[in-house]
Amino acid sequence: MNGREFVEFLYRKYYPELEGPIIAVRKALAELDPKSPAFAQLMQRQAKRELSHARAFSKAVLQYPELDPHERAEIAHQAAEEFEHYALLKDYLKSRDADIEDLSADAYGAYFDQFLTGDVEAFRLCNIAEKSAVVFLRHLRDVSTDPDVRRLAQAMVADEEGHEDRVKSQLAKIAENENRRDFLAKQFVQSWASQKTGVFLEARELGLDLEKVLASFKQAENL
Repeated sequence: MNGREFVEFLYRKYYPELEGPIIAVRKALAELDPKSPAFAQLMQRQAKRELSHARAFSKAVLQYPELDPHERAEIAHQAAEEFEHYALLKDYLKSRDADIEDLSADAYGAYFDQFLTGDVEAFRLCNIAEKSAVVFLRHLRDVSTDPDVRRLAQAMVADEEGHEDRVKSQLAKIAENENRRDFLAKQFVQSWASQKTGVFLEARELGLDLEKVLASFKQAENL
């Protein structure tokens, strides 16, 4: 199989265990009542996630001389987009009288910090689970009963879709080299598993009936 086919194989193989449950939970989070305290907390957490992402990518531009000029420009551009998303979320939260500084960014920074330890190849793959963000924002845009929330999601989703496209191209390019496929598969599982841990913890902390969501997912997928 070629590189693109290998990546599609990874997605199919791990969908029932990793991607599928994560996306089901993130969709359920997007369906929280936009007027509830839990939703405001969800948006606080999303803002911190965007800020941590932006900071990590800004550091990477300076840290990794191995990045070629095109990569460096793309990473810097994505960092700028993540900073913009943080600003949009902060403005929204201000309109809700929700202080974003009430929540520490340390937990979200830790995810990206693991890719700033000197291994540029691992860093290149740190966005493997970007699809989760895309699905979350699309669902938020489509189902929210609050027009301000729908506009907020719409303002961010196109950027996240671009990030996802970039990741898919990177994965397929790396997978063309059969000697790199074991490394790619390991990073794929690590990225999605790390996100699963964080998303499930977030869901529980925000009062979501996680077991019910996962049972519905399994039933819908005949798992």
